[in-house]
Amino acid sequence: MDINVRVPAIEKLLDYVASGIGSIAGPMLAPWKAGREADVNRILARSKADELRILASGQSDALKTIRSETEDARKQLNETDGVLLHEISLIDSIEQRIQFQEKKRQQNIGSVIGLAAKQLEDKSVDDHEPDHDFTARFFNDVQDVTSEEMKLLWSRILAGEVESPGCTSIRTLGILKNLDRTTAELFKKLCSVSVSLKDPEGNQIIDARAISLGRNASTNSLQKYGLDFGNLNLLNEYGLIISDYNSWRDYILCVGMHLPAEIPKVLYCPFQYQNKYWILSSTDQTTYSELKLHGVALTRAGRELSRVVDIVSIDDYDSDLKDYFANQKLGMLEVDSHEWRSLRPQV
Repeated sequence: MDINVRVPAIEKLLDYVASGIGSIAGPMLAPWKAGREADVNRILARSKADELRILASGQSDALKTIRSETEDARKQLNETDGVLLHEISLIDSIEQRIQFQEKKRQQNIGSVIGLAAKQLEDKSVDDHEPDHDFTARFFNDVQDVTSEEMKLLWSRILAGEVESPGCTSIRTLGILKNLDRTTAELFKKLCSVSVSLKDPEGNQIIDARAISLGRNASTNSLQKYGLDFGNLNLLNEYGLIISDYNSWRDYILCVGMHLPAEIPKVLYCPFQYQNKYWILSSTDQTTYSELKLHGVALTRAGRELSRVVDIVSIDDYDSDLKDYFANQKLGMLEVDSHEWRSLRPQV
């Protein structure tokens, strides 16, 4: 019999940090790895600014070696040998640049780890082995993230992976790494007008789309909300949405499925919109066999990233979406979670 062992989420985050940072620093971090249980726990749990002081000490050893070699070379040179002395001065400049770059990288990584730790505080997760390919890619990419907004997104990715392993693919990390602010803002807007369906466990988004409200997004039906054809093309180029801007999916389960043994009770599958969960109820007792929702569908990478972006209120679309369903004799009813529920039809 399999027994799921639960562990504090902070402790599991330490495993991810050990795996990921080790992939960057290699043997320089061997001393840190040996004592990580005590040292990193202290650093992360208290969310101090010196999260990566340990990593810095390892890289410091490498820089000390460079410095020592340089000084030895100086002693062996005649001070009148200007060419060679100039070359050694260049080495000094390179050393300073390395120090500056690595310090910034350490700060970037430390900031993301600290943000993830705050999100995982007081939570527990199933004990599991980190995906070392994922952590290697994650920490290699995140060390060059400087924007505070992007650091927050990366920290949410890390915290989400600790809580639900495999929820973000390595390919998605590559898309996030190359995402500029303009495209990120567009994507936030798209996610804010999108509806989505989750799997029964609530871990994966199986469909997400911006409903085109009875028209066609490829002919600028979403222009009113800042998502014209050109902006959609940009999102498509980044691999966040599919190229068919008028694809559809059947959302009939959100309208409900009658239970033969308990009529008039209906089994509903909620959808998510604006960080809330909703079901659709017929306002005139009409029975539906399908509900095709056309619109701009997110790719797998788009769906994975939609979990970590901030949703903003877009009042015009909110009103228009409810009117769109009302025209089909359907009302949006808010529920408290993604879990399927058996309810009596409401009018």
